Amino acid sequence: MVRSMTGYGRKEDSRGAVRLTVEIRAVNHRYSEIQVRLPKAWSMLEDQVRKLVSRYVRRGRVDVTIAMDGKSQTASAVEIDWQVAEQLVSLSRTMAERFSLQEPLGVKELLLFPGVLHTKEMTEDSDEAAEWLLDQVKAAAIDLLSMKEAEGKQLYADLSGRLAQIEAWVKELQQLAPVGIEEYQTRLRQRLNEWASQAPFELDLARVAQEVAFFADKSDISEEITRLESHCLQFAKQLEASEAIGRKLDFLLQEMNREANTIASKANYLPISHLAVEIKTELEKMREQVQNVE
Repeated sequence: MVRSMTGYGRKEDSRGAVRLTVEIRAVNHRYSEIQVRLPKAWSMLEDQVRKLVSRYVRRGRVDVTIAMDGKSQTASAVEIDWQVAEQLVSLSRTMAERFSLQEPLGVKELLLFPGVLHTKEMTEDSDEAAEWLLDQVKAAAIDLLSMKEAEGKQLYADLSGRLAQIEAWVKELQQLAPVGIEEYQTRLRQRLNEWASQAPFELDLARVAQEVAFFADKSDISEEITRLESHCLQFAKQLEASEAIGRKLDFLLQEMNREANTIASKANYLPISHLAVEIKTELEKMREQVQNVE
């Protein structure tokens, strides 16, 4: 299934006085990159959020923003880092003895030193709250996926239609290839007959056949047509694949464009040249669309 790399998912929910909002934005990117922004109190869930979202995103840059509004059911607890405090007291006593200081380090001064006191938020039913947050992230990711798949259907229809047109043009090329050689042979004979009427000479049919054979070999596009057909089949097959296909489609389009360029350079027959240009133009339109395929 074709998916777009761009999309947006959102989920809001309330529990008591707390409102939780999850927004997920996805844009084009060569690889998969997921950035998570969480409230500080829930930063420990960042890896879980990233892994959860990655189930719904195969390629692209994704920004996950989680916001909480309102008063949560939390209580603050003050903790003392006794190891730091003991080191400070020991250093204070050593300095007092060395420099004959009269005022030792007091409790008030000790508590003001960075690292001695820690404020920790103790959340009631934290496991339940974390589960609630992850549930909302999942719902937002599903919303994002729905949008990516909806856009993917449009991309699939557009790419399939353009591919069908290119396949039709390739069939025309197969029919035109021998016609171009016949046209060249006819023009060569006409020119030689015109020259013979002006300055009589004997027409060397073997030489004419040799020139036509040389032209046919130089302008032969059968290999390019075969490869172009194969790439079209591979492209159609990838459109039905379930994994990330964007980079594979882009590679196939590059190869198809290479074959079209070769056909255009070999062409000595105007209808073939026109078709090669049409194919290249259509491939460029397809490549623009493929840049948005996951």
